[in-house]
Amino acid sequence: MELQKHWKNSIDRRTSRRTYIDQDIDDMDILAILKLIDKINEKSSLNIQFIKDGEEGISGFKASYGMISGVKSFIALVGNNKIENFKQKLGYYGEMIVLEATSMGLGTCWVGGTYDNKKCASHIKFNEEDELVCIIVIGHTPKELSIKEKVVKKLNKKNKKLEDILISNKNNICSWIESGIECALKSPSALNKKETSYEIYENKIKAFISSKNYGYEEIDLGISMLHFELGAESKGYKGNWHYKNGKHLFH
Repeated sequence: MELQKHWKNSIDRRTSRRTYIDQDIDDMDILAILKLIDKINEKSSLNIQFIKDGEEGISGFKASYGMISGVKSFIALVGNNKIENFKQKLGYYGEMIVLEATSMGLGTCWVGGTYDNKKCASHIKFNEEDELVCIIVIGHTPKELSIKEKVVKKLNKKNKKLEDILISNKNNICSWIESGIECALKSPSALNKKETSYEIYENKIKAFISSKNYGYEEIDLGISMLHFELGAESKGYKGNWHYKNGKHLFH
């Protein structure tokens, strides 16, 4: 699936938003999101869905422990759990939707455990062996971060650097690898742990989970891999991710 150049610009503009305002998403923006989701599902065999009105499952204290407020719509990250690496694919393709929404001026936030699974699932059309893994809330946000958002951002701030996630010789690396890593460092992740690492492996780039301790590492891996690919492509290197012998390799 062809990457869009403006997604790279969205990486720097994107920030996780948890406070939303009562303003409906424009119909043309919804149509653009639905078209992107259709392309993704056709390419990946996933079952990602846009839910326009699912407020009772995601907004308010009972639904999200007060972490998300004022939002009505969400992206349901759904896939057949028999698909190889389906969680990693949900992260990879879900982040495409996040970056597209960012380019539209919409706010988003990846949400794992802090939503009402049953109420959200009631809006979703499931196929056999489908699983709702997580959601992405989406909508209009205030220009300024709320006090709650500022506190969460400060608590989650991690100042990891290139050398922290590139497990290889860091000397004289190609500009496209450096750009890829820089974009990967800006990818959202559960608790902002950034547990995805990279290694130069047999003249390819290998992405892997460096530690498992919170349950969403595969989602985070997919998100990070998309960011890396966008960074590499911005420097003129057009490669693709391949899964071979248990390894995610970019070349």
